[in-house]
Amino acid sequence: MVGSIGELLMAIAFVVLLAGLLRYTFGQGPQGALPDEQGDLGLLETVAVVPTREAADVLVAKLARERVRVTVSRGEDGWRLLAFPTDADDARVVLRSS
Repeated sequence: MVGSIGELLMAIAFVVLLAGLLRYTFGQGPQGALPDEQGDLGLLETVAVVPTREAADVLVAKLARERVRVTVSRGEDGWRLLAFPTDADDARVVLRSS
């Protein structure tokens, strides 16, 4: 059987308090990285900026054929292809050779 009304209210208050604490801690959602002055995100460097997602996908496929890893991000100036510093120079060379 359920305990007294006081115990029941205490359990409900504990669950509400726990839910509030968890929402405060984890409820903000991912904020993402903010770009610096050059438009780079953290360790990633911008290797190209194109106006459309389709153009970015074409370049990603070209880089993938050469085994250069990049990712695509939407920025204020268009779609950016981002690579780690170890892959950035290779990506720029592949993109220059059309």
